[in-house]
Formats: sequence, structure tokens, C-alpha cells
Amino acid sequence: MAAGPRWGSLPSVLIVDILSYLSHEDRLKASSVNKRWRNCLFHPSLWSKIKFQLGFSKRHRSRFLADRCGRFVREAVIKFNAHNCLEVREGMRIITILGSNKNLQHFALFPSSCHIEWPDSNFVNRFLNGIETIVQTSRRLRHFSLGCVEELLEHSNHLLQLLSKHHSQSLKHLFLASVKEDSENYGIIWLTPDDLRPFYQLTHLSIDYDYLTNSVLESFVDRSRAKLERLIIHVHGIESTHEKISNATWQMVSAHNPVLEVTINFVHSFDGVESLLDILQPNLPLAHFRQFFCTNLNTAAINYMSTHYRNSLQSVYILDGLMDGYPVPYISQTDEDPFVMLAWRCNKLQDFSLIGYEISEDDVIAVARLRGHSLKSYNIPHCCICTVEEEEEHISWFSHGCYAPEFPQKVSENLKWNWSPIEDDELPLAVFDISADAERAYMRILLSDQQV
Repeated sequence: MAAGPRWGSLPSVLIVDILSYLSHEDRLKASSVNKRWRNCLFHPSLWSKIKFQLGFSKRHRSRFLADRCGRFVREAVIKFNAHNCLEVREGMRIITILGSNKNLQHFALFPSSCHIEWPDSNFVNRFLNGIETIVQTSRRLRHFSLGCVEELLEHSNHLLQLLSKHHSQSLKHLFLASVKEDSENYGIIWLTPDDLRPFYQLTHLSIDYDYLTNSVLESFVDRSRAKLERLIIHVHGIESTHEKISNATWQMVSAHNPVLEVTINFVHSFDGVESLLDILQPNLPLAHFRQFFCTNLNTAAINYMSTHYRNSLQSVYILDGLMDGYPVPYISQTDEDPFVMLAWRCNKLQDFSLIGYEISEDDVIAVARLRGHSLKSYNIPHCCICTVEEEEEHISWFSHGCYAPEFPQKVSENLKWNWSPIEDDELPLAVFDISADAERAYMRILLSDQQV
């Protein structure tokens, strides 16, 4: 009888090839064949991407992977609790290891908060020095993200100089947008078009609105540059002296970058939402609009979007806190509800969330009917749905969360998928408690913009 295959003595190149077709769990099982297979388990080609998760349950694994693979991994994401000093220290340790990796192409921080609690007063400088070493050591960075951390992004000028010196011909994804601890009082660094002009391969950029000018946008109208595909803008405060981006500039940028999609995130920005009609322009290729805890809803701007972004707007996400335990009513300047008009006119709209604001049962159904199965996500809280009940001809009152039993079924029938409103315990705590940490409600969404 012929002998079976000698799996333990296969050439290393074949073992690595076999392992490349297996899932992570199956690779671990296969590595138990013998020492030869275990050694092949950590071949660089099998660990090109690693997310280092520093929470308690996964910290040991991430530490082990950093020691074994940190010097050759090509894509590294560090996910950590920004308020846990032990995880911040472990993040620093991994950054130090990555500082000797010449092949690193993708570096990203994924903190739980944009405000890191540093173990000591000098730790932020050591953290920055470690990141600078990564930039200087890597031969070809393509993706660079600091996770919206304000204290790190305050040093954008110096980091851009280093990136320009070492990676101007390779960097494709650059994320400079931050989240401010105090959206009404923060410093402005000096950022000019010349700081961004060297990056000729850039296709994805995030930036704070404070630094967005006509000149910055015009720098992307250059035939020698790669086409810009994604622009993410974070709006915090609005300076009265801020230069208005003209429609002519947006028209020129859109014409030169035909697949460009713009995302605008308003974060704790009452003034930003108030000035929304000054920010929006007809030729701005708006794809995603979001506002988080701005305590303001500009219905005139929503109507503007439904008129001008019919063929570009894909998602709307509005999140705010309740007022004294009740959803906030909004006033429409027209007879039609602005969100119903948005659903009717914007034929690419596929994600819609309205949290913290009052919306009638009839309008929830109307949006579902107009968008149908093309609406992939539809997030409306149970507590924000109001029903108008009339006792007599001129006497009426509103009830919240007391809709008819068949209401969810009506919405589901129009969407062609099973829908139900969001229950209170599924909502972020900050919706109910003004003192709660609001970042937990939006940080994941903002960081998802930086995953390419």
C-alpha cells in the first residue's frame, strides 16, 4: 500500500502556500503538525495586516504578534482605550516596535476617544517621537491616520514636513481631521496649500474646516496629480473671518476629480449648523452629511440638500440629545417635511438616521415608502416617533412612542425588509444625559471614514 503524504516534511514554500488559503483559526490548528509548520505560521506574507487590539482579553495576543510580526507587517492598526493608561503604554510599545519596520505601508490609530489620558506629562512627546520614527523609517507609507486625536494633530505641520520628505510619492490616504475637546475655544495651526501640494498620489484626505480654503482645494486641480476620490471635512467652530469656499472652486475641483465624494461631519458645532447654508454650494459633491450633538437643526439647509444633491447624497446621520426627556421638535419652512422631501428627491439616499428630533409616524412611513428597499439602514428611535391625536376640530395633542401596533409592519412592507424603531436601551447614553461621554456615540463612525 502506498504511503500517505508526509505533511510534516513538505517544503516551506508549499506549507506557506497552503496556510495562505486558510482562515486564521485554521492556520493555528495546522501549525500543530510539527515545528516546521509552526515556524511557517509567522511567514511575513501571512501577516501583512494586523489590528493590534489592546483591551484586556486581547492584549496578550497583540503583544505576542507585535513581537513576532511588528518588524515586517505592512498594515498596522492600533486599537486602544484612550482613557486606560496601561493600554496607552502598550500602544507606545507597539509604536516603538513598528519604528524599526522598513516595509510598513499603512499606519493608523483607532482610539476609543480623541482625547488621550497620558500616563505622565512627557508621554505625549514620546508618543509623537515614536510616530515620527515610523515616518522616517518606513520606505513607502501609503496610509497615515492619527485617529482624530487633537493633541497629536496639533503637530500636523511638522508631521507633514516629514511625510513630504519621505513619502510624497507614495502617500495616498492622509487623515488630518480632528475632534476638538472644546469646539468653541481651540488653537489654529498654520496649514497652507504648500503643505499638501507635494503629495501627488493623494486620493483620500480628511481635514478640519478651519484649514479648508479655495487655495487648498485648487491645489488638487493639477493634471500631474492623482484624482481625489474622498474628502472628509470636520466642522467645529466657525470663525467670522473664515474664507468662504466659492461655488466656482467646487465646480473646478469636481470637474477635475469626477469621482470625488465629500463627507461633512459637524461635531458639537452649533455655529457650524447655523452657518450651513454658507458652507454648502451647488457644485459641492456632497455624499455624506452628519451632525453630532450640535443642538441645532437647520431645516432650510436640509431643503437645500434635497434640491442640489439629488444625484450625490447617499447618507444623512443626525444625532442629538433629548430636551428634558423629550425629542426636540423642528420647524419646517415649507408645508412638506424636509426629510420626506429629501427621501423623495435624493435618488441615491440609502442610509438615514434621525435621533433626538421629533418625527411623526406618518413621515416615518412616507420616507420608507419613497425610498423602498434602496434604503439600507433607517434609524429612528422609538421615543422620537410622535403621533398626532385629535379630540375635537381645534384640539390636538402629541404622544411619543405610542404608535399603533401595525406601524412597524407598514414601514417594513415599504422597505421590503424587517424594520423596527431603536429602543431606548440601544441609544447612546448621551442622548438622555447631557453629562455623559458623547464621544462614544460618534467616535466609531468618524474613524470608519478613515478605513480604506
